[in-house]
Amino acid sequence: MTPSGSCGAMVRELYPRMGERARAEGRGTTLAAALAPVVPKTYELTEFLVDVLGVTDVGAYYPHTVTYHPTCHGLRGLGLGERPRRLLEAVKGLELVELPGAEECCGFGGTFALKNADVSAAMGADKVRNAESTGAEVLCAADNSCLMHLGGTMTRLRSGLRPVHIAEILASTEEEPAV
Repeated sequence: MTPSGSCGAMVRELYPRMGERARAEGRGTTLAAALAPVVPKTYELTEFLVDVLGVTDVGAYYPHTVTYHPTCHGLRGLGLGERPRRLLEAVKGLELVELPGAEECCGFGGTFALKNADVSAAMGADKVRNAESTGAEVLCAADNSCLMHLGGTMTRLRSGLRPVHIAEILASTEEEPAV
């Protein structure tokens, strides 16, 4: 289980290709044999909770307004769909607000951010501005690489938003204040 869509997608997409390439290049079947059993056992956090454990309410309490960025690897690579949203919707105290342009890339994309720094920065700024327009306090995602990129963008733009990984929200058990 991994709390990173990009890591989960890497294992599922690249491990089989690495094994096949090693076999095709005559480097034996050792690598392919070692990698093959890992792929079906690799789950991203939200799909593990929802699909394997059958849980959507983890008993979390997070009294903040949150907008959710579905990352490219989670959305397109792993097909996480509504799993992260279902988990967030079950968190007590959390107000989930829709992110305009949610399915648009934040601009990180691994080496894309290095090779196309100006475009990457502009995409990150667009994503942060969209998040700010929601009035949310927190921009949530299920991938640390996107959160790192967006967090840096938030700092540069002096945004009041905070980047928070979905695992941190789901692990929050702060008691609801007594009335």
